[in-house]
Amino acid sequence: MSIVNGLPAPSFSKLAYSRSLPLLAGLVTMGAGFSVLYVHATFGHVPGLAAQLLTHASIALPMTFGLIAGMGVRLMQKSDAGRRDLLIANQELERINQQLKIEAQRAHQSEERVRLLFANNPYPMWVFDCGTLAITEVNEAALRQYGYTREEFLVLRAADLRPPEEVPRFLARLRDQYEGYRWRGIWVHRRKDGSTFQAEICAFRFESDGSVRDLVLAQDVSARFNAEEAVRDSQAALKFMVDNAPFGICSASLKRDCLLEFNPAAAEMLGGYTREEMLSLRLSTQVFADPNDRHRLLEEVERCHRINAFENTVLRKDGKPIRLRTWGVPRSEPDEEPDVVNIYSQDVTEQSTLEQQVRQVQKLEAVGRLAGGIAHDFNNILVVIRLSTELMLRNVSLDNPLSKPLLQVLNASDRAAALTRQLLAFGRQQVMQSRTVNLNTLVADTLKLLRRTIGEDIQLVTHFGEDLHNTRLDPDQLAQVIMNLAINARDAMPSGGTLTIETRNATLDESYAKAHGPVQAGRYVMLVVTDTGCGIDKAILPRIFDPFFTTKEVGKGTGLGLSIVYGIVKQSGGYIWVYSEPGHGTSFKLYFPVTEAAPEITRERGELLPVAGEKTLLVVEDEAEIRQNLRECLKQLGYRVLEAVDGIDALEVFAAHRREIDLVLTDLVMPRVGGHELSARLAQMEPSVSMLFMSGYTENTAARREILSKDSVFLTKPFSVADLSEAVQRALTLQALRHAEAMAPACEEVQI
Repeated sequence: MSIVNGLPAPSFSKLAYSRSLPLLAGLVTMGAGFSVLYVHATFGHVPGLAAQLLTHASIALPMTFGLIAGMGVRLMQKSDAGRRDLLIANQELERINQQLKIEAQRAHQSEERVRLLFANNPYPMWVFDCGTLAITEVNEAALRQYGYTREEFLVLRAADLRPPEEVPRFLARLRDQYEGYRWRGIWVHRRKDGSTFQAEICAFRFESDGSVRDLVLAQDVSARFNAEEAVRDSQAALKFMVDNAPFGICSASLKRDCLLEFNPAAAEMLGGYTREEMLSLRLSTQVFADPNDRHRLLEEVERCHRINAFENTVLRKDGKPIRLRTWGVPRSEPDEEPDVVNIYSQDVTEQSTLEQQVRQVQKLEAVGRLAGGIAHDFNNILVVIRLSTELMLRNVSLDNPLSKPLLQVLNASDRAAALTRQLLAFGRQQVMQSRTVNLNTLVADTLKLLRRTIGEDIQLVTHFGEDLHNTRLDPDQLAQVIMNLAINARDAMPSGGTLTIETRNATLDESYAKAHGPVQAGRYVMLVVTDTGCGIDKAILPRIFDPFFTTKEVGKGTGLGLSIVYGIVKQSGGYIWVYSEPGHGTSFKLYFPVTEAAPEITRERGELLPVAGEKTLLVVEDEAEIRQNLRECLKQLGYRVLEAVDGIDALEVFAAHRREIDLVLTDLVMPRVGGHELSARLAQMEPSVSMLFMSGYTENTAARREILSKDSVFLTKPFSVADLSEAVQRALTLQALRHAEAMAPACEEVQI
């Protein structure tokens, strides 16, 4: 009552009865749980009372009501009108009192709800003073998250929840001026045990008791943060892989006919377009050499829902075509219409060129095997035709009407034999008698015949390399190669020109070998034959070594000339490349491996030594007709003949007549046991046995080389009776010479 008694007594003499006393009271309840009562009284002639009530707005609610009640007692003592006014005021105050009680109860309930929400929130929350950093409130979730008790947490400062390296950034961020809610980002927080985690912070700034405070909500997002970090790392790694991939990667819209994204390798593959240029390219007209490739790609995607090793030609920025092999997967589902496709492209220009070369070689190999097989069978037939014809001619006089037809048959068999030799040369299955030679010597020996062949209107120019290395070749076969190339050049220069033959040493490095597969790097002797003729069109250049392919008029070429050249060169272990442009002539470059051996001296054929006495020959041939013809011819030549149908039969016959047999004439290619194996097994039975081999070709190159290296006599099918007679006599002569050398006494060395 002291506060009330200290107030000045108001005078109500001027208070009109008709005046009312409006009194407005409101209770504002704050989150911290305190209440303030605002009272506004208007008495007209007592302005000081309202001012004093406003001044003492912090008086407790019961005291305020007591002050108003005391005022009413005084007023009632003045007059009846005043008493009525006070009655009305008391009634109004009673109503206000009831209303304030309700509002106070609601405020208390609201405060309780707020307290429950804060205390039982599943997310860690606390309140701290922004000035002192002291923590004033904390909920249970925060205690569990950080591992402190409530007493330990409330003595912490806000900075203590962070590792030392995070504190400066936290203090700098704390100085930001703001009110209300704000997302503070992700921070590293520290638990009581020292472990750290990623916390996503949300804060609400407000004022309380004269200080600025932050209500903080901290959510542990370590798992999410680690997952996002892993995703970012994965994306960075994937981007690094794509950007540094050695092949082109891009995404393209086939319907919009444009690129959407690409890696640096794709831009480099197309010639170094800028990003803006790449994105503005039209696939069908500016990238694909064939505009229909876009439709073919789209059709393949629609049909297979992927692109698998699609090859096409594209244009670089400079207009140069390159060959691409492409794989791709559409981004759409299989039941959706495809548009955007992820594409992976590889530049296979060089590989495609090599593959074409390999296919060409494989094709020639296949045709060569076919030609060799045909030639072998055909040679066996020709042996029968030729030997039978010669046997008949021996029994027919020249004036006999049959002699002319028989001679025609003999001439036809000669032409057929020449054709089979060409087929065998192309198929690399002819028997070559290689030896170490110098290419300059061989070319020089061929020039005289070459000048007569090419004619006077063609100038022949030669350039012989100095210190030319030696190589291993069959001289006769190389002469045929030079003649075939020269004839080809002559036909390409109908109005005359220049034919140049050049020899020199050459070293082919790895880069050349890589670009000209299947060439092996190393040292070679090179033979170059160049003409100034009409040249070869680029479209037919890959086919020039095909057998029976010719651009000459009908009747002016067999189409086997270059095929034979190719076969001889490959059989010699060399390589051949052709360079030509229409109107600029043609150049053939032949490479033969270098050998360190010295050139071999060619032995001139001497006279055949007379072979005394009747000789017995064992003929081993699986073809009955050939075996019969050989028997008849050898008998007419005065030899005694034993026969065997194959190698196994020959071993049995030889075992039964070992002392009688002077020479074994055997075919190389036979079923069960071939001629080479037969020779080895006979040598075990009789080391001094003499062998004469015959064949149209041999598939076993090693066996062929071994036969020739032993100076064995070899008879190539088809052969004449004269060839057979000479071969038999030579084989018997070699046997006699070896026997004589073995019987001669060894010379003693005398030292003077």
